[in-house]
Amino acid sequence: MNRTSSVDSVLSKALPVLTLLWVCGNIIVAWMMPPALELKATPAAFFHVPMAIAMEIAFVVAAAFGAAWLFRGKAGHDTLSVAFAEVGFAFGLIALATGSVWAKINWNAFWSWDPQQIGIVATLLTYAALFSLRGATEDEVRRRNAWAVFAILGLIAAVFWTFVFRRLMPSLHPTGTLSRSGPLFIRALDFNIIGMALLLTWAATIRARLLDAQQALERARERAEPSWN
Repeated sequence: MNRTSSVDSVLSKALPVLTLLWVCGNIIVAWMMPPALELKATPAAFFHVPMAIAMEIAFVVAAAFGAAWLFRGKAGHDTLSVAFAEVGFAFGLIALATGSVWAKINWNAFWSWDPQQIGIVATLLTYAALFSLRGATEDEVRRRNAWAVFAILGLIAAVFWTFVFRRLMPSLHPTGTLSRSGPLFIRALDFNIIGMALLLTWAATIRARLLDAQQALERARERAEPSWN
């Protein structure tokens, strides 16, 4: 075993442990923080906000790997692009769910047609459509080429819906609540964002391995079909 492979082995074993410990720390931090300004309950904010930010990170990484596939043509880049997009989609669903709980506590309603609520739903619907379009393309190379473009377009849509659209309408979401509540809140939020980013990376790595195994199985099945016929 060379030095590079041994380093990769150590990192692959350390990442799950570090992620689990960090996420446990996230939970402790969220429940120990005092109430923030303008909020009736703070703990949900330390899950909702980092999850939403991790979703955006995932879509950025997915677009980057999609572009890498277009320029370099390495199958691993396509796999990682899809994996990060799928995990980012899952994080978005969790962000939506925790945001609804937060909205119920602070605004007495799970859904208020707030622009940020609309934006995240529109983002998730966009990616759901893109996943469907990828699945509808049978040819493997065309599917990967199409997805690379989809990943880039999806990121543009996500940026619009989650950063631009929310500024076009009045919002119930207070701006900079945690940052204005003091440096302790900023550090706690940063800590939880790092934890969600680690969880995102770990989950996407696992999903990429599953996708690789699934694609290998499909190729083996295609090679075996002539002998069956």
